[in-house]
Amino acid sequence: MSGDRLPAPDHRESIENTVYGLLDRVPEFIWDGESLPVPVEQIVSNSFGLLIRLVEDMTRAPGLAAERSENVSGLLLVADGEIWVNAAEARQWEGRKRFTIGHELGHYVMHQERARPTIFCRKVEVEEDLEGAGRVSIPVEREADAFAAAMLMPEHLVREHVEINGIDVPSLCTAFGTSEKATRYRVEVLFGPDPRAR
Repeated sequence: MSGDRLPAPDHRESIENTVYGLLDRVPEFIWDGESLPVPVEQIVSNSFGLLIRLVEDMTRAPGLAAERSENVSGLLLVADGEIWVNAAEARQWEGRKRFTIGHELGHYVMHQERARPTIFCRKVEVEEDLEGAGRVSIPVEREADAFAAAMLMPEHLVREHVEINGIDVPSLCTAFGTSEKATRYRVEVLFGPDPRAR
């Protein structure tokens, strides 16, 4: 994965600050700021009032062309206050489900004012890009990925885990409830492209 696929460092810092501000305002009865994994679903529903739907047939999404919905992992319906998550993917990959929810929340928090569409989509290819298989060319998608990674894997908690366990991706995945691809993305953001060189 190359650095040009990540938001620029100053923009990453802005996204990190947005996420930390958001997590800092989460009531303690939802999340104490330390327990893992971060309860993304409870934060989305209790702090933002968004309904999360596991949807078997993503082609049912209002305003989404059927041909575009084939590989959609999730989408945000702003007007309806809903996040739709591909149910088949959610059953197969819990980490992807959590990342998709965080990604769509990133759109909700960061992109409503500057983007015209009322639907934000997250395709499977976005997840694949985290490992470098594809390329995400839409800046808002990269930003939403960075938001999701920062939310699910807060920097101070990742650094604490790494200090104790080293950079052990499977251990990080288990602790943070994230996919290997998303975890590798976060490790690159926090420790550089080849953290073993440090």
